[in-house]
Order: sequence, then structure tokens, then C-alpha cells
Amino acid sequence: MPYDAAATRARIMEAATAEFAERGIDGARVDRIAERAGANKASIYSYFGNKEQLFAAVLERQMGELIEAIHIRPERVPEFAGELFDHYRAHPELLKLLLNEAQFYGAKHSSEDPVRIAHYQVKTDALAAGQRSGHITADLPPAHLLMLLIGTVAWYYAVPQVAAALLGDGDDPEVVAAYRASAVEAVRRIITPLPAEGATEPRARS
Repeated sequence: MPYDAAATRARIMEAATAEFAERGIDGARVDRIAERAGANKASIYSYFGNKEQLFAAVLERQMGELIEAIHIRPERVPEFAGELFDHYRAHPELLKLLLNEAQFYGAKHSSEDPVRIAHYQVKTDALAAGQRSGHITADLPPAHLLMLLIGTVAWYYAVPQVAAALLGDGDDPEVVAAYRASAVEAVRRIITPLPAEGATEPRARS
């Protein structure tokens, strides 16, 4: 059977994703990745370079999948928050990789990544458009709103021990659904413009 380079690269990426998510950049070992992938270390170095370059490729793929899967529109920001929550649940390795990146590199690494910067710029631009159209409060800067939104939905999975202490079994579907609903509602309240000064709230129909 001829050698399948694409299949080998895919296996390496899958194995590296699991290894980095479980052990971080410091704790990950190229020989373990090679063993998990059914490949040799030489192929890893040939395709991806050193361990840090392999980590960068893994995180870039994870972020690329998020960018392709989840889109923000000014008129449906709370729904976006729910979809982002679902993505983190379906891809728990993403937040682990981001936390590992922060621990290993600090803030500078992602702030110099043009792909990441462009990704966040698209989202802040959408929030700014929502502010201009009146869908979103103009009382907070778009970047602050995005940070609040991400934190609201991501913290559940970023610190599962805190979620468990506060909410119970974080894998219980009922607990997950209840927190998701609360997160979406919290984002809705954060972005909703306040009534103009002197205006009154519309009365609920009886």
C-alpha cells in the first residue's frame, strides 16, 4: 500500500490535539504523539517542525473550525452565545489548548497572531454594527462586550471544578441546559439597550 502523507498528517494532528489538551505544551512529548498517531518522530518534525510549531498548528486548526462554524450577526447575539457554548461543549479540547497557550506564552502570543486578531475584529465589527443599528447597547465598547460574552459562556468549561461546586454535575444534561439558558439570557441583558432617559417600559399585556 502506498504511503498516505495526508492520512499520516491527520493522525498526527489528532494525536497532538489530545496530547496537548491533556498535558499542556510543557508536558506533551513528541514520542507519545508519534506512538498515538502510529507514526514516527521524524515525520512529525518533517511535517510540523518542533513541538511548539506543532502546538501552533493544532491550535490554528481548532480556531479555524470555530471561525467556520460560528458566525455573529448584530440581530442575534444571544443566539450566537448559545452556539458558542455548544461549540465549547462539543470541542472541549479548544479551551484546554487556549488555557495551555496562556500558561506557556502569556498574553503576547495570541496578540501577535494575525489570524486571531482578524477573527476577533470581525466579531467586534459585527457588535459595532449592532450598536449603530440600535440592536446593541452603545454604553460599552464592542471589544468589552465580546470579552463579556466569551467569558459568560466559556467559564463553565474552562473551570469545570467551579461549575461543579456551584451547579452540580457539569456533565448532567439538565445542568448544562439550565446554564446555557442562563448564559444566553445574561448576554441578552448585557447587550440590550437601556430605555432612553424619561422613557417608560412598555406594559405587559394582561
